[in-house]
Amino acid sequence: MRIGWVRFFVIVVLFAPLACAQVAGTVINKPGPEQGAIVSNIYANEFLGFSFPIPDGWEVNREILGTEREGEAKRTPGGGLELLVVDQHTAKPFRNRIVVSALDATSMSATTQEYVSKFAKVQVNRDGRELVRDAFDVELAGKHFFRADYKQPIPGGALAEAFVCTKFRGYFIGWTFVAGSPEELEGLVNSLQRLAFRDELGPMPGRIIISHPPAGTAFPRRVRVSQRVSESFLTTKVVPEYPDDAKQARIQGSVVLKAEINKNGDVEDLTVVSGHPMLAPAAIEAVKQWKYRPYLLNGQPVAVETQVTVAFQLSPR
Repeated sequence: MRIGWVRFFVIVVLFAPLACAQVAGTVINKPGPEQGAIVSNIYANEFLGFSFPIPDGWEVNREILGTEREGEAKRTPGGGLELLVVDQHTAKPFRNRIVVSALDATSMSATTQEYVSKFAKVQVNRDGRELVRDAFDVELAGKHFFRADYKQPIPGGALAEAFVCTKFRGYFIGWTFVAGSPEELEGLVNSLQRLAFRDELGPMPGRIIISHPPAGTAFPRRVRVSQRVSESFLTTKVVPEYPDDAKQARIQGSVVLKAEINKNGDVEDLTVVSGHPMLAPAAIEAVKQWKYRPYLLNGQPVAVETQVTVAFQLSPR
């Protein structure tokens, strides 16, 4: 077992120090863990039950995986899967990178914390990396993860790296982040706040499902999705103007709205759920200009009901 782990870790690490396009993914009726899809810039894996919105401005790196189909994973000698590699061009000689991987954990006795710790120690034992912080628990997207940080010296500085992992559907699902600074690294790790897990949220965001309702079953005209799911479909976000009277009164806080979005992705109706009356009109004015990608159900766009939160915060005096 130890040899298998080490092989898997080595394959993952080979991606990290390398210094780079998206097309619609193929829909699969009976997917396996290696069969993902990229739709509307969202990686979704039906078998593993999660979706990951690719950060804006990042490019899918198919060259590294060497697979024939977009979203298809590469199997590694250690029994793991490299699901996705995305890069961000920088002005420096290297690129920021995110590698998504998975490993079947059903026959392994290790906890997620032990797995992450062992992963990090393998990194530290090669290429002169240094451990910054061993496995510690974090909450991301409402789910429990473990994270380990390490760094790799390079000429003129060091690459900041982290491995963040959770156990879901019997698999260790991990994200390896590589950035030019600790500050950039934190931004990358925070991209996991947009994760969605199928068991918690129903249909996968961006997933085009090949299925047909039974005869006589009416196709739903509207579906309700969580705020986290709807945020992954947001393409245009208008920032509200802070009302002058609210500023003068030092009023701040969040306005929560119930939003109805039509099948074209336009905001059709907004209702105030909570929030200060002096802030609500500005929130409504901004959100009604927001634009979303159409939400697909069984391959057809449908209207969506969701919740939107708009925060108003004053600068310190």
